[in-house]
Amino acid sequence: MESTVANERYFSAGRLVAMLCRSDLWIEACSVKMCVYQSREEIRRFFQQQNIKYLERTRIGWEPLLTMRLDTTPYYRENMELFQEISCRYQEDIEKCRMAPIYIKQIDQKLGYGVFAAEDIPKDAFIGEYTGVVQVPAVNAGRKMREGGFESDFSWYYLDQPEGAPELEINGRLEGNEMRFVNHSDNFNVDVEHTLFQGYWIIFFKAARAIPKDEQLLISYGEQYWGDQYREILDI
Repeated sequence: MESTVANERYFSAGRLVAMLCRSDLWIEACSVKMCVYQSREEIRRFFQQQNIKYLERTRIGWEPLLTMRLDTTPYYRENMELFQEISCRYQEDIEKCRMAPIYIKQIDQKLGYGVFAAEDIPKDAFIGEYTGVVQVPAVNAGRKMREGGFESDFSWYYLDQPEGAPELEINGRLEGNEMRFVNHSDNFNVDVEHTLFQGYWIIFFKAARAIPKDEQLLISYGEQYWGDQYREILDI
């Protein structure tokens, strides 16, 4: 099932801001092979070592959003049938915070880490929710961070702007899950979807095609991400 509305929302509307996975932070000493994190315990320990709080579910940081009805906005009403179809198909995966069989692996010191299939993943399979904090974006999104990358890396614009709300983002830089490490490629094998869950927008990834074991999961960040002039595309 393809979501044309979702693609238009992210790309032609310029709503996509995602991350470039480059980590100059802690790198585990691995003399023979690149570092691999697959089990729940390994991944949680990896997040602790990276000083990232692991989130199974997106956290609402901008508290006024908690009192707003997002299912009454024009955007939702115009596309309600599509969102109901998406929710019906992936509701259980979202509710149970499921994660496809994946592992995180260090690619190299320049690219940092990537996410790989630990088993064959069929087309349209749910991969995982992209979690982070719903917050007002930083004023200077292009500010270079001391640890590498930019202020707006690991952030996606919130999917709708309710009346009375500022522009918001889902930011996974300091709090998030495995999906924050999914890298960019024009030849992507993962689609980005969104829907309302328990009254609030979430972003999740699903397989754009069958993904064989040990293939890297890749998404398109969209033209807007690379149009800010301060990022460069690195070969995967």
